[in-house]
Amino acid sequence: MLNNEKTKKRVLICHSGGSDSMAIMLDYIEKYGTENIISLGFQYGQRHFKLENAAATRFCEKRRIKRVVLDVPISQIGGCSLIDHSINVTTDMKEQRSTFVPQRNAIFLMYAAAYAEVNNCDTIVHGACQEDFTSYRDCRDIFFKLIEQTIQAGRKQPIKGSEDIKDDMDQWGCLYSNKIDIEIKTPLIYEKKEDTLKRIVKKYGVGVYEDSYTCYNGTEPSCGKCPACQERLEAFKINGIKDPLKYEI
Repeated sequence: MLNNEKTKKRVLICHSGGSDSMAIMLDYIEKYGTENIISLGFQYGQRHFKLENAAATRFCEKRRIKRVVLDVPISQIGGCSLIDHSINVTTDMKEQRSTFVPQRNAIFLMYAAAYAEVNNCDTIVHGACQEDFTSYRDCRDIFFKLIEQTIQAGRKQPIKGSEDIKDDMDQWGCLYSNKIDIEIKTPLIYEKKEDTLKRIVKKYGVGVYEDSYTCYNGTEPSCGKCPACQERLEAFKINGIKDPLKYEI
């Protein structure tokens, strides 16, 4: 029997198939129930789409969760090793920003907001974590708050807010939280990957990580050398747990 909290909201979760978004899926299933969750993925020309989407799809099929994948042609713009295959993915963590896809999260969240508006979702959840907060400017609190305001300003018809968005702002030009129709939640933004891993494994077991995929190079087995693999393996190492995925090294 679902409690009152579970029946309140329909949640749209940005679910790439990586370990962070998988952890969020598990957290929100517990809070809202599978029938109130939509898993949203993006195909944007990334090297690793096939395997990360396969992982996300497996996760959703096991739990009968609706999975939606939108095509977002950021690869036509280029400028990053994840979408320009002529540029090698770095193995140097000091050069991690070379994997930054220009305006990716802004673009994703606008697509997510459009889908949420049409499908009666009042919450979008993003898997930015503490490591992302440090390395990428579009994974920080201020970014998500500004995008949230932009989404509200662009709605076809405000529900909680006013037709003129300026009527819902404080003296500093920030929207009052009770005037926002689609909230953006980032529950992992101050949590380290190793802490998330420890929490999830304790509750669900390490086997759930078989339905996640991280490697930026999109290889099987995973390369073990790209920044995403390094961060994942470090989290498992700190916790003294063996990753169920296989690696080249």
